[in-house]
Amino acid sequence: MKVVVENTVCLNTGDAAILLAIRHILKSVANEDLEFLVFDSQPGVAARLYPKEQYPDIELRKLPSESIFKYKYDDNTVKNALKQVYNQAVFQALRHLGSGNYLDRRFFSDADRKSLALYRDADMVITTGGTYLVENYSLERRINQFKLAEMLGKKTIFFTQSLGPFAKPYNRRNLPPIFARSPLILLRDVRSRDHILDLVDDPSKCHVVADSVFALADVERIKALLTIGRPAPTGRVGISVRHWHYVQGGGGGMDRYIQSIREIATRLVRDHGKEVTFISTCQGVPEYAHDDSKTAKLIVSGLAPEIAEHVTVDAAFHTPEQLMAIAREFDFVVATRMHMMIMSLCVGTPVLPIAYEFKTKEVAKRIGVEDVLLDIDTVTPEEALGKLDRFAGDLDRYREVSLKAVLEEHASAMSAADLIRPLMAGSSASGAQPLRQDVEEDLARRA
Repeated sequence: MKVVVENTVCLNTGDAAILLAIRHILKSVANEDLEFLVFDSQPGVAARLYPKEQYPDIELRKLPSESIFKYKYDDNTVKNALKQVYNQAVFQALRHLGSGNYLDRRFFSDADRKSLALYRDADMVITTGGTYLVENYSLERRINQFKLAEMLGKKTIFFTQSLGPFAKPYNRRNLPPIFARSPLILLRDVRSRDHILDLVDDPSKCHVVADSVFALADVERIKALLTIGRPAPTGRVGISVRHWHYVQGGGGGMDRYIQSIREIATRLVRDHGKEVTFISTCQGVPEYAHDDSKTAKLIVSGLAPEIAEHVTVDAAFHTPEQLMAIAREFDFVVATRMHMMIMSLCVGTPVLPIAYEFKTKEVAKRIGVEDVLLDIDTVTPEEALGKLDRFAGDLDRYREVSLKAVLEEHASAMSAADLIRPLMAGSSASGAQPLRQDVEEDLARRA
């Protein structure tokens, strides 16, 4: 069975963990071998990080919407108007996919045609989990990808999303038909479900389940930790940071966040006797737009020398498996990246979270640490130190509460298997699906 997983960004270890979790969940209910056709934003680099020798059932390819459509990069009205004309011509050219005629040759390279043929012949299409359907970002690329799937006769399954709210007319016009064609929409929190209730034709196909990465939890280790109580301390604490363009207060807001993390690192070394390691899910890949180690190095550069000698920055790239192995060795983690938080919890390491979007706040509620949650928009050094001391001073209780919740989150994430099983049973492996010529006029209207 061939499964397309689209919209992945595997250079982000958190996103890669989502992919591996989807793979784990589907394999738990599959009655046949699965082949994953992963359409990524930078597949060449991702293939280097996740080689075929280690992941033989995963084939990485360029996301079609990234290569065959045109996008706005400036405020030139004429260019932007022509962009829409060009993109509609691409949908027209899809009618001739594989024919070798002028339209086919004009709009699609050999690599594009191969990717589109793989897409068309796949048995199931899943848009990966994550937080990319929010209006902090332009959704045009994502929407074009969904429209492309529609033209190829596919019904896209939405894996665990944090999304919305949607206020922009373009999004409110284009998303309802996409949601209407989807047979299953998985949300990571009730808030996300509420964001789309007025955009979905059938709310019964929307299900709130835990983030898919909780499916990777080491259940036996967590149960053992709950049985034996406090594990032997290692004297090490991990900290995950990030730069956030949307922090309230602009540059001043980031300065406040950075100073708060400096105070946390200082308190951990000076008062708690810890060795501190900065490590995150977005680092060590020069081709990726984000490198959290740069923010970490900036923070460490402002530490007093006697503190800095007990602080290291791990700037290397790590796969999800490697990152979870590292997280096992920490007494706890202070996590800004949400999937650094989740992967640490998956190996039994308690987490003090820092939220930069609502998704982290929702997870914090469910794992019992809402009272010590820090918010990047409002955090101050004084608040950070107070909540750090409360968390570290009552670590055994927070560990027990969190790990019990992780077992529940694991069960919730795995419940997606029961929801997707009927769709896998009903999929067809009989070959290519017909192009949806009847939707071309509707696509043009929605653009």
